[in-house]
Amino acid sequence: MTNQPLTYDEIKKYAPSVFTTEPSQSVSQKYTFIPTLQMVDDMSKQGWLPYKAEQRKSKANMLHTKHMLRFRNDNMSSMKINGIVPEIVMTNSHDGRNAFSLHAGLFRLVCSNGLIVADQTFGQIRIKHQWYDLDQVKEVTDEVVESIPTIIGTVSKFEDRKLNREEQLSFAKKAILTRWKDGNSVLSLDDILNPWREEDKGGSLWKVLNVIQEKLIRGGLSYRLRSGRNQTSRQLTNIDRQVDVNKRLWELAEEYV
Repeated sequence: MTNQPLTYDEIKKYAPSVFTTEPSQSVSQKYTFIPTLQMVDDMSKQGWLPYKAEQRKSKANMLHTKHMLRFRNDNMSSMKINGIVPEIVMTNSHDGRNAFSLHAGLFRLVCSNGLIVADQTFGQIRIKHQWYDLDQVKEVTDEVVESIPTIIGTVSKFEDRKLNREEQLSFAKKAILTRWKDGNSVLSLDDILNPWREEDKGGSLWKVLNVIQEKLIRGGLSYRLRSGRNQTSRQLTNIDRQVDVNKRLWELAEEYV
């Protein structure tokens, strides 16, 4: 993720479906086509600019598939605490299967890591394609801004909560279930808990959450299968799974405070 807003050319490179000018032929007559690019422009009018863009891999439906954008507001520098930047995370598609969904997110400057806040802390907002206007966008951005103190307060609780070794292992074991529903017995809990960078060392719930979240989303965990073959976990690229794992990890962390 870049530390500068994306240009249109950069968005098009990572998520060409953002620029689609007509819906998929499979949508119903009730469907009102709202291009994501219009949402990007309306968000920018509220001071929220895109810093990351990606879309689901789909050779057959590349221009209508689900995509995700992460927005930041540079005018909210006073709300940056300990290298944490508030974000709005938006998902959408043009195949009639998804409304605009907006979530509260956080970006960690130290590792370019993006989290998504659980619904119980900030409920996701959906904007259906049947109706849409700039006032709705303003309402959404205002709601996120109003929720930021609560979200930062939760982060502070995570930072203050120190996990002993037994609690860290327990957290890691439960966290694995957010990505592998049946668990993954061949993964080493020590590897999952071991930070990749010096800044993430420590036993606070916040650091443990971030270390594990990054490894579950980005992959890179090496382990040996029972057959004896070495394996490395892949990056989680499915947008729905990314959102789900992020939110479930946040919910898990809230159980420890």
